[in-house]
Amino acid sequence: MRDLDYTGSSGGLLALAFGAGWSAATLMWLAVAGFLWRYFWEPQIAQLKADNLANREQIMRLETALLIHGSANVQRAIRATAPEVTAD
Repeated sequence: MRDLDYTGSSGGLLALAFGAGWSAATLMWLAVAGFLWRYFWEPQIAQLKADNLANREQIMRLETALLIHGSANVQRAIRATAPEVTAD
């Protein structure tokens, strides 16, 4: 193997080899991250969003039931925490 002159003509070849290796490694990591996102994280995030929406709907149903069937103290407490509706 010949000696490399880092400041001479071999420096460009060394930079080219480094750039090629770096871009190949970056492409590999992006492919791995895309695979992980597509098959693991994206479905989990979609499921969490669906669960969150279902929980919000359940909370609304329970609050409505408490407003209808709850005692006066419970109704006052729920109304006190409800946001005020204002016309802008």
